[in-house]
Amino acid sequence: MYEQMQYKLKFDDIKASFNFKEDGGLIHRQGIKIKILPYTANDKEVVIDFRGVVGEFSRMICNKELKEEVDLIRLIEDVTDEIGEFEGTSSKETFKDIIRSMFIDNDRLVDFNIKTINYISSAKGDDKISKFLFSIFFDDELKQLVQEHYDRDVENILYKLVLNALPKLDENVTNKENYKCYIPFIKDLFKRDFKFLIKNEELFKNSLKRLLEFYYMFYVSQLALKLSEFEKADLTKPDAIYYTLGWESTSKNRTAFKFGWDNVKNYVNSLFSHSITLELLNHSGNEEQLGYKELYDLFCSGDESEIENELDILFDMYTKQIKDKSWNDFKYKDRNSGNKGFDKVYKLFEAIEFQFVQTSRTGAKNKYNKRFTDFVEANFAKRRGALGYNLNLTEEDIILFTKICINDNGKLKLSLLFDEFEKRGIFFDRDSKVKIVQLYEKLNLLEKKSDSGDAQYVRSIL
Repeated sequence: MYEQMQYKLKFDDIKASFNFKEDGGLIHRQGIKIKILPYTANDKEVVIDFRGVVGEFSRMICNKELKEEVDLIRLIEDVTDEIGEFEGTSSKETFKDIIRSMFIDNDRLVDFNIKTINYISSAKGDDKISKFLFSIFFDDELKQLVQEHYDRDVENILYKLVLNALPKLDENVTNKENYKCYIPFIKDLFKRDFKFLIKNEELFKNSLKRLLEFYYMFYVSQLALKLSEFEKADLTKPDAIYYTLGWESTSKNRTAFKFGWDNVKNYVNSLFSHSITLELLNHSGNEEQLGYKELYDLFCSGDESEIENELDILFDMYTKQIKDKSWNDFKYKDRNSGNKGFDKVYKLFEAIEFQFVQTSRTGAKNKYNKRFTDFVEANFAKRRGALGYNLNLTEEDIILFTKICINDNGKLKLSLLFDEFEKRGIFFDRDSKVKIVQLYEKLNLLEKKSDSGDAQYVRSIL
């Protein structure tokens, strides 16, 4: 694939992009030559609540744009005007009360129809996350499916009245942000699960937010692990990340504690350094955004000594700009990738990590990674006293993902169901699996074909 490509770094472009100064210093820029994540070090807004993300994502997949928030008072008046004549003032006010109680809750429009998701307002931070998810997960195959379901006729007369009274959304074909989908198998899983949910409008409306939250968390946490494995990463299946359940107790001896959030967080803390490393390495004139595996394959197809020399020049260029750190203290792990040029990638990455420690730039790295860690700890983690945060799923999560994993099969063998969870990066230790089986028994979802655990089936409920 890479036989015809050459790897030659454009050093002048690097100096310009990273704002190299004559007396030393630079600006760590990323997301220009390769877009990996929707973060910058100076973002002020951390997106915790995905309600706005859902609204903007829905509009993007429908090619719609919301110019202004829905005026709920005006909406009630417009719906009332559609009726025309009323028998007296009291009947008119009664009708308004009905509309208000049915379609407005906590000063928000109720999502009574799939189309109303498009009227959920969003902030700038929400839009960035939405564009990221749209870019890495969505394609034309899903677009056709979305159109079929969002454009369905509405039979309920009252629903029709309210939908007609809502402001018309502008057409807006989204210019797709060119994020690199680093882990394609997660996109395939997202598409499968999205297709399943959208077939049931109620399930889709009630679950889209949690689906987007989960796949955002799934993708970024796996990305952190895969980047740490450089060229050796297996991009066809998830690395094991263990979850606990909200209704169970835990201890430090549990597998879910040893291979849960604390472990993932260690790798998340290097995301900014990886994004900068790949940004530097992608200043080679190639139009394709290259991850570590593609770079390794490209290096192996080229002149090893020439590429090694290119990386040596890049390393020297970079480290000479960092004046507030003593490079005499820099020690790196000598690793052998099988290609001398790629071995220098390890060294470059470790240099970038090193210069962030105890300098004025430490805060920038922490702010970048905080975009994700704060989200996870608010939405997918539970504080367990002295143990700190564990990744956590609720009963509602287990029920939803059980439906998603079983899909249209009606029921699934228990062992295969846990395999489906693991395909989505959700691993449980033995203790958690026992608790999940007990939940299925409580909900009467378990069919026991024999005394063997493997012969148990779990039914879906919609």
